[in-house]
Amino acid sequence: MRRYSRNKNSVRIFSAITLLAAVILGASYYLTNKKEKGMVVAKVNGQEIYQSEVEQKLRNIFEGQGEEVAVPAIENLPKEVLDILIKETYLDKELSKLAKRSDVMKDKKVKEHVAASESKILRQSYIESVLKKEVTEQKVSAKYAEISSNLAGKKEYSIFHIVAKSKEEAEKIYKEITAKKKSIRFSDAAKKYSIDQESAERGGNLGFVLEDNMIKEIADAIVNLKQDEISAPIQTKFGWHLVKFTEVREAQPLPFDSVKQNLREQLEQDKTNEIEAKIVKDAKVKIFIKLKELVEPKKAEPVAEIAPASVEPIATEPVATAEPIEVEPVAEQAKETKHDKNHKKH
Repeated sequence: MRRYSRNKNSVRIFSAITLLAAVILGASYYLTNKKEKGMVVAKVNGQEIYQSEVEQKLRNIFEGQGEEVAVPAIENLPKEVLDILIKETYLDKELSKLAKRSDVMKDKKVKEHVAASESKILRQSYIESVLKKEVTEQKVSAKYAEISSNLAGKKEYSIFHIVAKSKEEAEKIYKEITAKKKSIRFSDAAKKYSIDQESAERGGNLGFVLEDNMIKEIADAIVNLKQDEISAPIQTKFGWHLVKFTEVREAQPLPFDSVKQNLREQLEQDKTNEIEAKIVKDAKVKIFIKLKELVEPKKAEPVAEIAPASVEPIATEPVATAEPIEVEPVAEQAKETKHDKNHKKH
């Protein structure tokens, strides 16, 4: 009888300890989960809405609006806006619950979409975790120092140009702007005649261009020109150019603070490319389906000679402008302008 009582007491003690452990474990999970989600900002029908959930809803709204649009802090939102966000967050959670309880999760297409979304999220999350460790402030600073060092002793020119489709047209424009009795200024001629529409709107102004970034034909002509002297027509693969420079200076890097974000993005992109290339580099592909043979269509007889499509001109390769957004994140000359990108499309 005594032995039975001891066993009974042992069972009670063991049960109490087990219950206590379960409570502690549950509380620990709740506190950890709560910490990850952030503070509770509201309750809807008794359901807790967390700060992180509302912030994610905000990020979804502002996604794709551009870096210049900052996501506001929820405490700075008007009460009416916050109320809407909270209700939307609650709606998302309730609809997700209903979806999981319904037959929709058995649908093949839904499963495929969920799997694709999960794969995308995991892929992006992994890459972001690597970038966070690899792309440090020290590496950004080192990249800035490297590009700054490469600019030492080099010159950059403030270049203006006019681009014509033919040599005859370029010579006609040249005579018009160099005549003793000038009938038109260079900037006005650029607006009137240049087929490089982007620079034409600025009177042919390409901004400061690093000597290393100029097309060879342009670079060869520039060094033999005097300040404000207009070159004779120069042929490049983009057309016939009339070029002049108004100022020359030692190449200088842009301030670090104005370019560090661009540098970081460049390093992050380089690292992402490296990760992806490493994975697929030695991948061996075996295809187990029979591919259809491609039959080349018969070439039609030409009816008439087709005139070559007009190509937007370019003055340098690549050309950088004085606008910070158009330049390599450290030097004004190190990144292509929109002007160059348009030409490369052609």
